[in-house]
Amino acid sequence: MLRLVGLIAQTLLILLVAYNAVTALWGWPQPHSAPRGPRRRRFRVVVPAHNEAQVIAWLLEDLARQDYPAELTQVWVLADRCDDATADVARSHGVAVAERNAGPSGKGAALGWYLEAHPLDGDETLVVFDADNRIPPETLGRIADELDAGAEAVQCYLDVTNPDRSPLAEAAALSYWASNRMVQAARARLGWSADLGGTGMAITARALADAGGFGDALTEDQELGLRLFLAGHRVGWIHDVRIRDEKPAGLASTVRQRARWMAGKRKVRRAYLGRLVRHGTPAAFDMAVRLVQPGRSFVALLSGVLTVAAWASGSSWLFGWQVWAAVTAVQVLEPVPFLARDGVEPARLVRYPLLVLLAALWVPIRIVSARTSDWYHTPHEGSSP
Repeated sequence: MLRLVGLIAQTLLILLVAYNAVTALWGWPQPHSAPRGPRRRRFRVVVPAHNEAQVIAWLLEDLARQDYPAELTQVWVLADRCDDATADVARSHGVAVAERNAGPSGKGAALGWYLEAHPLDGDETLVVFDADNRIPPETLGRIADELDAGAEAVQCYLDVTNPDRSPLAEAAALSYWASNRMVQAARARLGWSADLGGTGMAITARALADAGGFGDALTEDQELGLRLFLAGHRVGWIHDVRIRDEKPAGLASTVRQRARWMAGKRKVRRAYLGRLVRHGTPAAFDMAVRLVQPGRSFVALLSGVLTVAAWASGSSWLFGWQVWAAVTAVQVLEPVPFLARDGVEPARLVRYPLLVLLAALWVPIRIVSARTSDWYHTPHEGSSP
């Protein structure tokens, strides 16, 4: 009986790898951009910020340089329980500031508090950036184009400002670069919903109301993306606008950030998995798979371990080592051409195995996540502009 259970588990793991590998192929063609529209949409740009005085000025300067009518853009900094000069820095750049000094921690709770006090007008679109972001001048214009073409919610490409800061930061960058095309662009081309990333995202007032606004989950972006989907709004993907932010460079901050993500995902899975299964569509099935599966780098590491175990033991409980070697090779090698297609330089491509660092942290992250019930604000050191 135990042998049968083991064989079934291995089969499911191989099917998961095959599913991810095949669906990723839809991300190979270059994503299409919407044609230039009239660009007359009103934007409410909100920047949640907790003790971000060191970095927020760069983002505010980027927003001031947008190639979009200034009279259609209102920028707010949400200074969330700050004990530094975040609010003062924001005011010195001429933007509106809302200060929250109490209440539960977390971006979702802060945004919910802000929108309750400052609701969107019916013709406004909410745009959310993190305080450490760097954004190109065409960002708001391209978001407007996609909305004018029919989207109600969009997510921009998430890039990294500090991949050279440490091996962990580079591993995170490689993971983001690969998933932008193999997950986000692929899902968009299949007509499914992209994942919201918590920053570089825009949602119309109507779609946000239909989804019930922001929740207080530890992964408020993931929860909102699911509620948008269940309310009938697909999240579009903008591949040609790169929103750069700073990734944790140290071990402790990496573990704590990812523990929050894991704890939040677990809570969202409990709340929404059943509804996705009952939805009965391919897009809902895909979302359910993403809620259930562990991190892809961990799955690849597990496949590698099974390869060695099968080769060393010759156990009848395991599929042959050749099978697991092939499964591992698919996961390690498939992202390389996708990364190259998105312009990742060869010197970084050869360091793709750095993702094993994130995979090896899965167990300690899982342990820490079991005790994670509060928001963790990732510290930002301030990357060069």
